[in-house]
Amino acid sequence: MPSAERSARRSALAAAVAVGALLSGALSTAAQAAPSASDLKSVSYQGHRFDVPKNWPVVDLAADPTACVRFDQHAVYLGTPGEDQACPTGLVGRTEALLIQPDGTVAGHGTELSEVGKEIVSRVPGLKVTATYADDLGLVRSVLDRAGLPHATSRKAAVNEAPARATAGLTVNGSADLTNHIGKGFDACTAPSNGLMDSWKANSPYGAVGVYIGGSNRACGQSNLTASWVQRQAGNGWRFLPIYVGLYAHQIDPANAAAQGRAAADDAANQAAQLGFGQGSLIYNDMEDYGSAYSGRVLSFLSAWTTRLHERGYNSGVYSSSNSGIADIVNNRSNGYALPEVLFTARWNGAANTDEPVIPAGTWANHRRVHQYRGNTTETWGGYTLQIDQDYLDVQLNGGVAARPTNVGVYRSAEALFAVADHGGGVAGSTMFGNPGDVPLVGDWNGDGKDTFGVYRPSEGWFYLSNDNASVAVSAGFGNPGDVPLVGDWNGDGRDTIGIYRPSTQDFVWTDDNVNVVRTQQMGSAGDVPVVGDWNGDGRDTIGVYRPAEGMFYLTDSGAGASVDHAVPFGNHYENPIVGDWDGDGRDEVGVYRSATAEFLGAAHDSSALAYQVSFGNPGDTPITGTW
Repeated sequence: MPSAERSARRSALAAAVAVGALLSGALSTAAQAAPSASDLKSVSYQGHRFDVPKNWPVVDLAADPTACVRFDQHAVYLGTPGEDQACPTGLVGRTEALLIQPDGTVAGHGTELSEVGKEIVSRVPGLKVTATYADDLGLVRSVLDRAGLPHATSRKAAVNEAPARATAGLTVNGSADLTNHIGKGFDACTAPSNGLMDSWKANSPYGAVGVYIGGSNRACGQSNLTASWVQRQAGNGWRFLPIYVGLYAHQIDPANAAAQGRAAADDAANQAAQLGFGQGSLIYNDMEDYGSAYSGRVLSFLSAWTTRLHERGYNSGVYSSSNSGIADIVNNRSNGYALPEVLFTARWNGAANTDEPVIPAGTWANHRRVHQYRGNTTETWGGYTLQIDQDYLDVQLNGGVAARPTNVGVYRSAEALFAVADHGGGVAGSTMFGNPGDVPLVGDWNGDGKDTFGVYRPSEGWFYLSNDNASVAVSAGFGNPGDVPLVGDWNGDGRDTIGIYRPSTQDFVWTDDNVNVVRTQQMGSAGDVPVVGDWNGDGRDTIGVYRPAEGMFYLTDSGAGASVDHAVPFGNHYENPIVGDWDGDGRDEVGVYRSATAEFLGAAHDSSALAYQVSFGNPGDTPITGTW
């Protein structure tokens, strides 16, 4: 949990915003009005004059290269920011401020306004001006206009559906590997210099660094943070926690929380791509500590954040206090919200591990946690001193398409109708495929990351699989009459293929190409029901059985033997077994479908505890599960 000092700063910020909101009707006109000439002073730099409020301090960065460029307080910074700035940790928010620096790039001239980032960047020959703001955009506009800089054009986050593309030639690794790490890390308000990073890599216990890639509450300037900096550090073995500091709880509009969450994710994906973090990388949303009154809007915002990051090809993480954001996500994990792949918990207990009492055992396990265990500490390694927060990472994602929790659906045999739900149980779509009397199948037949439908026709012993839920892409005869059809990604190549279970001998038989038998494995007893899933998160499906008379699941992680690695009691006796990754952690869990009430119940990992519950379809439907 953040320290009392840091929590007090958060609370003071929230209180100030709340009071400001109450008084906005009386003060909004004055706040947006340009100050009178008598309230201004002139600051000159490289032939340009900037008229700013008299009470703004002016910081000469050439005279003090260790000065921290802070956008959380009114100031004018002149010159090139130093590489080794003395920035404190725990800075929050943005206000009206200016950084005026020489610019030798050929990036073009003009002015761009980022509404989601609350920042204006203006370039003219030889000069770059960064102006941040909180509520008084009019003030910084007037300063730039008086200086004769070009008028701003609005730059909003991309709204295209395509995944973000990392800067050409600068992507170190287009997968989650760049943001995977097991061990100690640290985060600092501004990205450190190359010299510090080299020295700390050689002398410190840290192997990962948190960098603040964007957001309307990013308080420190980031002059070191470029794609070439990321590339250099990655080449030296560093791994990263890309952190986006967007809206805090009290700034989220309850009526537009989802739209704001999507906009933040778009901006974060764009910023990450510009820095060279490719698809499959993990981006964390910094949601600072908040009161329970804000829980609903935060959950909607973060759910939309996660959904949109997945659409853009990124994995989602959330940083928050264990008692607010983390607790809210954990306690509402079965309520239809899109869940982040990784939880980044702030609990300053000094323990360099990922044990967290708020997060139940078996959830966000399998290398999906980060713990900020100490804050506001100053350390020196190899002659370089920096104030940091200390983190312990246990993150090892598989990369590629971001993990998504399993959804449910039903098959209505008499109509050959498939109907599917979103994670909250709302109707996501329906279609007809196959013939009445077919057995429904669901799988990712072509490796595109999305499940589609198929059927097994018992009268023929044939499988018919579709990649578009309309036409047959694969047809294959396999097995004998009386066999039970199976589907699994047996070899971990990202594509599901067919198999069968033979009740008379308790044999599982499967293929890697929908044609040739690659393995036969016996497991279970007469009367058992076969199940298939990735029980340990290694990317390969293995087998198991449900024993109706006991209400027990017996599962193996082995593709070569039938040792029971997981024995899980769940539900009542003689229920309909189902399988799904209910929390999106990369591991499948068991569950049951109650036909009489059309209820789907999902278990926590290796536990009889309920982790997911939703009603969908009509009593008597056949249950299906998948990621649509």
